Amino acid sequence: MTMIHRFVPLVVGAWILAFPLRNADAHSIPGAQTLHDLCRAAEVVAVGKITLISAPEPGSTTLPPVRVEISELIRAADEKPGSVWFWPHRHGNDEYVIGEELLLFLDRTTKPEAAKDAKYEALESIGDRFIIPTDARDIWIDAARKYVDLGKGPKTSTDPRELGRVSLAMLASSNAQLAHFALKDLTLSGTAAVIGEKDVPELLKIVDDAKRPAMLRVGLLSELERRKLTPVGAHWVSVLDSTPTNERSAVISGAKSRWFVPEINTALVTMIDKGTTDEAISAARAVGAEGNEAAVDVLVRAASREPAELRFAALGSLRRINSPKAREQLTEFAKTHPDPDTRKAAQSEMTLLPANPAKAKLVVVAGPQSGLSSGSKRILIVVGLLVLAFTAVGLGKQARRAKE
Repeated sequence: MTMIHRFVPLVVGAWILAFPLRNADAHSIPGAQTLHDLCRAAEVVAVGKITLISAPEPGSTTLPPVRVEISELIRAADEKPGSVWFWPHRHGNDEYVIGEELLLFLDRTTKPEAAKDAKYEALESIGDRFIIPTDARDIWIDAARKYVDLGKGPKTSTDPRELGRVSLAMLASSNAQLAHFALKDLTLSGTAAVIGEKDVPELLKIVDDAKRPAMLRVGLLSELERRKLTPVGAHWVSVLDSTPTNERSAVISGAKSRWFVPEINTALVTMIDKGTTDEAISAARAVGAEGNEAAVDVLVRAASREPAELRFAALGSLRRINSPKAREQLTEFAKTHPDPDTRKAAQSEMTLLPANPAKAKLVVVAGPQSGLSSGSKRILIVVGLLVLAFTAVGLGKQARRAKE
């Protein structure tokens, strides 16, 4: 079994585990739930402000109940607007703040002794709470309404197009976090027909919009490729060119698994020579694919440049290319490179070389998924999921900074 075959089930499995369950124990992975996940899981979906946080009982490890003043019930069950108590859940040291306006996702408390103090418990942990941004209040509440309208409980075969309709609206939203949630829903829907060919023009407008976060653009483009709705490699060069310098390394990482598209390989090779230091390092790593002879010369030049990180990235890629020319250059650096540390790095890479050189190659892709092996298709899925994971981390950091 190859490394990619072992790696794919682990990544996909992690995302399946992140998919929420029915009850309040489903939030064991912070940040795993999307807005849609919570809207279809909760008995009560509401808009409310935190008005009181009870004092904890001495010696108790259980968080005390929290009081919220509900101003709107999006899914009511038998609840009414007004004061409601609920039990919170927490990862780390996050706390509610009095006066915060939130989207709340509540289920009825199942323990009789707990129900005496608060009849609901929150599905999401405190750190993952949905604080409603003042400048996007209507957008967030409207998004919750749309997702609640899709219904409660497990998705059924009748859901995909309705979910697609809402997902398209959320992807087009000016709010980056809502767009990210919609993209994650799209990816986790697997092969369900959530989007189709008629949606591609609108989705490509998002991909080509330089004002959008780079990771959102890359994630959506990866998803379109996975669904065979756009040719593999199309738009990547334009996304690379239009992405701000401080975000470009992330796009380079996504383009790495598409090195076999000549236009992408050329763009990456050019970036090693002409990009910023960070771009050059990322691109030097990205072109290190078996048989990528077209990258050897530029990597040889990079192996003699500053900083050391660029040299080491170039040496690693020469080893992974493993063509006769790449092996020859690596051997030469191991013997004669003027920098002692670089010589040692080249010698270390030499010990990792396979017994036989690889044949030089550069695959040309003519259409959607054309020329892709099953392994390459799996790589695209993995890249798409990892893009979402890194996006989630970035958005989480932005949200925490905003709270502070």
